[in-house]
Amino acid sequence: MKKICLLTVCLCLSGQVMAEDDPFAFDLTEGDDDTAAESSAYDYRFSNAIEGRLRKFTRRSDFLSSRLRLNSSLLLDAGAGSLYVNGFFDYDEAVHAYDKRFRAYLYELYGRINGSEIGLSGSRLSVGKIRLSWGVNDGRSTIDVINATYMPDPMANGRTIYKWPAWMARIEQSTSLGNIEGVILPFGKDRREAEYGSPWELESVHELRTMERDGVIFLNEHVNPRKPEWGGRYIKYMSGFDFGAAYYSGFSDLPVVRRVSANSFLMEPVRSRVVNISGAMSAGSSTLRAEAAYTRDATVYDRNGNVYYTDLKQVIAGWDRNFNNDVYANIQLFIDHYDSFQDDYGLTLSLSRKYFHDALNLGVNAMYGYKNEHSVETFAEYIVNDSLTINLRGYWIGGGTDSSVYHSYERNDYVEIGFKYYL
Repeated sequence: MKKICLLTVCLCLSGQVMAEDDPFAFDLTEGDDDTAAESSAYDYRFSNAIEGRLRKFTRRSDFLSSRLRLNSSLLLDAGAGSLYVNGFFDYDEAVHAYDKRFRAYLYELYGRINGSEIGLSGSRLSVGKIRLSWGVNDGRSTIDVINATYMPDPMANGRTIYKWPAWMARIEQSTSLGNIEGVILPFGKDRREAEYGSPWELESVHELRTMERDGVIFLNEHVNPRKPEWGGRYIKYMSGFDFGAAYYSGFSDLPVVRRVSANSFLMEPVRSRVVNISGAMSAGSSTLRAEAAYTRDATVYDRNGNVYYTDLKQVIAGWDRNFNNDVYANIQLFIDHYDSFQDDYGLTLSLSRKYFHDALNLGVNAMYGYKNEHSVETFAEYIVNDSLTINLRGYWIGGGTDSSVYHSYERNDYVEIGFKYYL
């Protein structure tokens, strides 16, 4: 039976999901006259969108997803404080064999206090359920470790993964010497595992769950220990150059499977500590960036299936550019070096071009790693009008060793047609 360390697997995935647009980044008074703004104690924005997608396997006979989603968000702004709520309601007939057709999710819910409004210049406090992305928002990152990978639907695109928000408190302070940020998760990450029989269920987990259902072994899935996690980050923005450093102490993004006795297994995350430094520099129309991280006592499995710990060192070097003919290119080279394990290395790529006054966007996102680990997405997005966007996608994934996520998902290639309609 295969044994893997899901933490190592997550590092192999090693993508960063594209961060959501900041819901607070807009002018609430835009389009209003001064009298209307002065007469209200607060401003608000309530928005809704209907999203749909139809995903068909190319290597299987059935559908991967036939989801219809209502996505709603509410922003209240009272000057000194703000409140943001985002949730969605899903119906997906294609998952009926292993999951519920109807699901309602609270995605984000947090309040924000602006210190400048109460005499604390440059400070900001946010408390609630938050999707927080440290590091860059394009491709691979070594410090996007605050939120857990959303395993029921983990692949965001061809080079990034989908993360799930967690309850936390975040404080930010801007000074002339740079920006300082601290975060604490009193209950740790909010991990969501794929259901038994799901196409996104890892092979090793499926085997253990099957043996447990057959009464051969006992499996305890303790995926959310509810223990505190915390971290801090410093960023200095300068003319044409940025520098940052971060530290995070938390539990592994994904649970680790280990043998407790001859026929008993435990699936739970383990404590990990990550130190990160990063820098970015403008070079004409291009941006160059570098990132390095050190993880102490990362968990891996040897060939006999025994878990042990080894230090992990990661390096990323990237380049991106917006060309004059509406072409965008982004390339990142990476290497993960384990002191006592097989290294992982490869690249991520994004290439796209816009047409018809930016209404049509065609492109590809891809990742290629050790032993032909790969995920490739080709896409076409067309903005019909201010309310409607249509997209087409093709997705291929596979390669890697027997314990790799990409190997587990090698039959999950699909094509997709989708839309988003703003109400």
